[in-house]
Amino acid sequence: MPYEKIVAVGDSFTRGDELLDCPQQQILGSPLSFSHNTWPALIAKNLSIDYDCIAIGGRGNHWISWQVAAHIHNYKSVDSLFIINWSWLERFDYINIDNDEWLTTHPRHENKLDHYFYRNLDSDLWNVHRNRQQIHSTVALLKEHNIDFIMTCIDPLCHTNVWSKRSIEWTHGMSTLDISSHITTFDNMTFLEWSHMNNFKCGLNGHPLEDAHAEAAKYINTHVIEGKNNGHR
Repeated sequence: MPYEKIVAVGDSFTRGDELLDCPQQQILGSPLSFSHNTWPALIAKNLSIDYDCIAIGGRGNHWISWQVAAHIHNYKSVDSLFIINWSWLERFDYINIDNDEWLTTHPRHENKLDHYFYRNLDSDLWNVHRNRQQIHSTVALLKEHNIDFIMTCIDPLCHTNVWSKRSIEWTHGMSTLDISSHITTFDNMTFLEWSHMNNFKCGLNGHPLEDAHAEAAKYINTHVIEGKNNGHR
């Protein structure tokens, strides 16, 4: 049975920043804007089904996980495929205590809080652990609601055993949160690495452009059963 809708969740790579049809980043409180030429959107177009995109540039994986949880009830009545493109593991999402709005740390932000965070708290080991927790819980949530999904991650750290030289306790803890079977790669690379390897053009801010997304859509249709044109049941 074919899918009726594809729902993509992620950051700027999912929104389609730097693609020709992508609007400027949305203003806080306005409807989400996105490109219809990203690889998730092209899969929906090839299937002639509806496409929704929940993506904001610069967000991290706590925000992405939250968006899946917050919107999943909207799609329980239709046969949906969720495409979740996890962001950079170093990003840290938190809530503004003054207005309950999400904020995200970023290494390039010019403010004291972000500088303090990356100087004193950030570490690869912690990033991998907390992101694995978010991804693991999102997988469980989607399975609980019988929703098919494809997951990718833009960060190579997602596939790196940064704990390999740590204690046996770290090894056991990380192994328990193994998410590798749920993360789709492009020839064992992230979408960005794969785009660079194939010499696809990227924009000035580093986002792969139209050719990369077109070939990525073909790759998913060829290599990932949930992406194939007859749906997955």
